[in-house]
Amino acid sequence: MGNDFRSTFRASASIDRRHYLKGAALGLLGICTRWAIDANGVGPEWIEVVEVDLPLQSPHRRLNGKRIAHISDLHHSRTVSGAYLRRCIERINLLDVDLVVLTGDYITYDFAGTYRKKVVALLGNIESRFGTYACLGNHDYGLRGRRDHLLDRLTRGMADSGITVLRNESTVLDIDGHPLWLVGLGDLRVGDFRPHRAFADVPTDQATIALMHNPRGVEHLGDFAAHAVMSGHTHGRKARLWPGSSRSSGRRRFQAGMYEVAGTKLYVNRGLGRVGRARLSIRPEITVFTLR
Repeated sequence: MGNDFRSTFRASASIDRRHYLKGAALGLLGICTRWAIDANGVGPEWIEVVEVDLPLQSPHRRLNGKRIAHISDLHHSRTVSGAYLRRCIERINLLDVDLVVLTGDYITYDFAGTYRKKVVALLGNIESRFGTYACLGNHDYGLRGRRDHLLDRLTRGMADSGITVLRNESTVLDIDGHPLWLVGLGDLRVGDFRPHRAFADVPTDQATIALMHNPRGVEHLGDFAAHAVMSGHTHGRKARLWPGSSRSSGRRRFQAGMYEVAGTKLYVNRGLGRVGRARLSIRPEITVFTLR
């Protein structure tokens, strides 16, 4: 029996490693498949769960220790499979967090709305104690701007799936009797960034987290009460656009990870999905913040 068990264990480990290598290889090429993630959270996986302590300096001590999962840039499309995103959501649910936040780009150039419908169904499976909250990314608006009817279809679908979409607005959560404010900004790149409107009702003396897709938006929040900002958009890239492009502006100020900007904590998530370009050594990410 002992030899049979060891043989089975070695075979299982070998399969897990082959799956990991397959997921990593395809991920480097810009293609996300279910092999990138272990559904049980115990095997090797190309996706990375990043644990981050987030000090909010809140007087409400019961917020300390609460856990927030943050994902961004799903880009559901031909190169980011539904099976992959389903496993990502299963992985989030295994983390047993208090709150989940999403920071935009749920699809990529979805002309017919097919992937919008699919991604809404997937996002509806997210589980957390205090709900799921989201802002919008530049791809979500569509190529014809924010009047695109497909955007309305996306936001209505997310609301029907139990996800609160914050588009230049705020909400306050009751976390075990203590307030936590969430502010969602429209996308900076498409001209829908309205911090005056979004922060209009937010008190300056309570813990506040802002959600925005493009991290450059933090440069416009100097007059507003955001203790922390969660964003995505960059996919961990150092440059904004490809070399030689007439629109390229060189290195990004905010690439990935944690920054501090005028006393505000900014976190840039590398995203779950891809837009079909190679991403050398840049792994997809689920971030888990523990409030302190």
